Amino acid sequence: MTAQPGPFDPGPEGADTHLVLENAHGELSLWPSWRAVPSGWTTCFGPAPHPACVRRVEAGRE
Repeated sequence: MTAQPGPFDPGPEGADTHLVLENAHGELSLWPSWRAVPSGWTTCFGPAPHPACVRRVEAGRE
């Protein structure tokens, strides 16, 4: 049995694989760029590599 990567796992290094989404309450979420943005959320960063998106989400929580 092999472990399959999930949609929130880092993709290939340097690839623009993720987005940072924001809702009306100012909450941020890491989101895979290949998935449709859910209703009530807008893209506020990306597409960008996973590490850059994680940094953006973490910076928004400070």
